[in-house]
Amino acid sequence: MPRINTTTEDLLTIPEDIGRMIIEAGAVIACPLLGTDKFIEFCKKRGASINRERLFRLERLRLFAPVFRVLTPQDEVEPLSIPPKKDNDWLAKGWAWDTTQVERTYQVPDYADQTQEGYYSIFQIDHLQIVLSSMTLSVHLDSYLESSASKDIDWEKNGKRWLEFTRSHAASLKTHVYRRAVALLCQFISNRYYPHTQGNQRTIQVPQGRHSWDGWTTVSAFDWDWREVVRKWQPREVERIFNLTPSKLRHAYVGMAIAQAHCDPLERWYQLTQFVNSSERERVKGDALRAETLRSGAHMLRLLYKDLYGEELQHPNEVTGTIITHVPELKVREDTRRYLEFVVNRYGLNPQPVVSLIVEGASEERAVTAIFERYFGSHPGKYGIEIIVLGGVDAATGTKEDRFRAIIRLIDYLHHHQTFTYLILDNERYARKLKAEAQKAKSIHSRRYVTRPEYLKVWKRSFEFDNFSCAEIASVLTEIAAGNARFSRVEIDACQQNPESGAKLKKLYRRRTGNKLDKLKMITLLTERMLSPKSRQKIANRPVIKTLERVARRAARNPFPTMQEVWKKNQASKYFGKKRRSIVGSSGK
Repeated sequence: MPRINTTTEDLLTIPEDIGRMIIEAGAVIACPLLGTDKFIEFCKKRGASINRERLFRLERLRLFAPVFRVLTPQDEVEPLSIPPKKDNDWLAKGWAWDTTQVERTYQVPDYADQTQEGYYSIFQIDHLQIVLSSMTLSVHLDSYLESSASKDIDWEKNGKRWLEFTRSHAASLKTHVYRRAVALLCQFISNRYYPHTQGNQRTIQVPQGRHSWDGWTTVSAFDWDWREVVRKWQPREVERIFNLTPSKLRHAYVGMAIAQAHCDPLERWYQLTQFVNSSERERVKGDALRAETLRSGAHMLRLLYKDLYGEELQHPNEVTGTIITHVPELKVREDTRRYLEFVVNRYGLNPQPVVSLIVEGASEERAVTAIFERYFGSHPGKYGIEIIVLGGVDAATGTKEDRFRAIIRLIDYLHHHQTFTYLILDNERYARKLKAEAQKAKSIHSRRYVTRPEYLKVWKRSFEFDNFSCAEIASVLTEIAAGNARFSRVEIDACQQNPESGAKLKKLYRRRTGNKLDKLKMITLLTERMLSPKSRQKIANRPVIKTLERVARRAARNPFPTMQEVWKKNQASKYFGKKRRSIVGSSGK
């Protein structure tokens, strides 16, 4: 952990009557204060070893105290209103008092006393944890067990030494106001900045007007509008009240940032967890949950610093250590969506396909899926491969007025997002011309062509005729006909020789059976036979297998970038399309 070189001038101090000012400003709406039992529960969830008895004892020792206390009045009166009403000012009547000043003396009740209540800020947990650590002794009793075998242990001497050590710590903690002051500053500015800390980098949680009551206090804020708070916010007033300077506020921020990083077991994963909804982050426990609270405070101090002094301090999780290269780059982080993309790439969580395999119809999709599952051993999705069904050649080749443009621009878009795209079509209508045009098409994103020739596969005839023998097709058609007709290899071969082989095959089946050919069923049965150990043709020699092997290899060799610089290099490479030649004297457009 880095050392912070400070002087007493750099340390925050506690403003006089800041507890009263928090009440009067109503700085409890976005981030409410917690009553004693709720505060204890809050701290326990964050790993603090505290109970009601110990909390009150620490207050009697003047080591830790709430923001303010209230006493049940003898007469029946309305609860303390926050912000106070003129005719309901408990502070003025002595039924409530500010407990933020270290030197202020007041009678602390017994922990079992239910006639009083203390109210705490969630940001006080940092100070409380320091006090608890100083007041908690950890002893390895096994060492004494071993020592007692050879010599007597002077327990009284050891006990006095421990007590003296603790007394010395307590004395320094009583006069140490910096940590108390940081928590109070965070609470005082919470109405303005706390909502910014409760989000997933894309949205924030803004509280609506609310009403709360617990028997002693009531917070009436039905008309409270956070946007109005933002419009009327005066950071210079905060600067005046806390006597802030750039060095004081920076020191407070760095201290809290270091505290959250030091206790957070998930610190190294923060780039990812910051994009998780805050409601889900609240489900972590112990130190990780305490770090969430401290990080909220640090973020608020960082936002205040920017409002006051126009400078954005380092991110709370980048305060410790030395960063040589920001991953991803700082400029990229201004675009939250792009930032998230690079982060999930780093953790291998990006569900974006590494390869998009565009096929004509549902029958090809089913065949490809079956081949991947049974021949390659996994569903194509496990390879990061997405299968896109066009619904026919015409969907790819477009209309006369817009020939090829749509599919080429889709490929260009996917390549721009580093998803390799393979297009597989039957040799019908304009498929060959589409391949030729795609090879010449220029990317609108980079100085390269849209794609490479090997990423566009047009079967010599069609998927079924290129990958299955006429005998296999005849056998399957006979099976589908279910006794209504028998098909010969010679008939199928005649269809294959026709330029429109697919259409010819469908006509043959309809003429012989009187029914429409179920192409999905035909391809399914053909694929089953291809994958069968009884198949006469070696599966590795089937053209579709060779094509899908290339697709699988490309998927395995396409790790998504974690930095903008890497992405740019990928786009400028020859992987997605050949580079275009630069013409001397051209503008490069």
